[in-house]
Amino acid sequence: MKKVKVGIIGAGSIAQMGHLPFYQTHPDVELVAVTDLNLDRAKSVAEAFQISNVYGNVEEMFEKEPLDAVSICTINCTHVPIAKLALQKGISVLIEKPLAMNVEEALELEEVAKKSGKTCMVGMTHRFRHDAQAMKRFVEAGDLGDIYYVKAKILQRRNTPTGWFTDQSKSGGGPLMDIGVHVLDLAWWLSGQPKIQTVSGHLVQGIGNYHTIMQNRWESAEKLSTLESVFDVEDFASGYLRFTNGIVLLLEASWALNGPKDEGLKVEMYGTKGGLSLQPLCYYSEHNSILTETKLDIVPNNPHEAEIHHFVEAVKRNEKSLVPIDQGVRVMQMLESIAQSSKSQREIRISEK
Repeated sequence: MKKVKVGIIGAGSIAQMGHLPFYQTHPDVELVAVTDLNLDRAKSVAEAFQISNVYGNVEEMFEKEPLDAVSICTINCTHVPIAKLALQKGISVLIEKPLAMNVEEALELEEVAKKSGKTCMVGMTHRFRHDAQAMKRFVEAGDLGDIYYVKAKILQRRNTPTGWFTDQSKSGGGPLMDIGVHVLDLAWWLSGQPKIQTVSGHLVQGIGNYHTIMQNRWESAEKLSTLESVFDVEDFASGYLRFTNGIVLLLEASWALNGPKDEGLKVEMYGTKGGLSLQPLCYYSEHNSILTETKLDIVPNNPHEAEIHHFVEAVKRNEKSLVPIDQGVRVMQMLESIAQSSKSQREIRISEK
């Protein structure tokens, strides 16, 4: 069987932890090349993962390597330009979240993807978690009845990243774009991807560029800036989203907050017949007029591994992935509307594009 020839664009932390190890262990993949503006880092990563070819720019890699697919693991503002170039050359793409900086460029990429006929997948890793997929089975089986309210949050007390993440021109936003995108996407996917109707958002820079002692602070591997760099994004975001089928979703995400932190992503779903929660993974209902609380017993998996292997299979079969570009566009529309609502201090009514 012909192996899928894969290139890695951007050799930072997410590539090293969430992409490269799982391409490397896939029997049908040949890791062909890695490219990074920091050529020394690219060489170091190539050596660690036994990759023969190293490049300092994507254009040269695309020109010289016969690639079937690439993972785009670069800073947010470069996702769409690189993805367009790859798709136009007949190369399938897996794009790290967020898909784009705004809806306009997300829609432009969607058109390019359609014309190319290639797989264009967005890196929404949490859809591939066994616990999330167990919840999805309960929802699709109708065990919740009519879902009417969903709460989704990830609240960090002091975990604001340094580097380009706090620069609006490079990141597109703060925790809403960084971690809120995962929470929103998972809750929306579990709910059946309903059509959005109205959005209210509240974005705040409440803590700012703190110097709290005896706390770790995640530092970008991309040395574009320092602790004293541009900080023009929010560090707390919330959204209240109404969908046309009657579901309401409350979203909360923070890098820094004067309150208790969440240990990971949390989702709660409430329906007429039952409810579900993620962390703890539990189904809530009533049986024989008695309240019941059922633990869902699953074996945890590595969602990054599942995501990469799913992408490889989609590329091999040239088929739509679990996280296709059109769904990425709709998530981008919700994210942008939350930010626009906060800026205008009013609810926004949406006609989905």
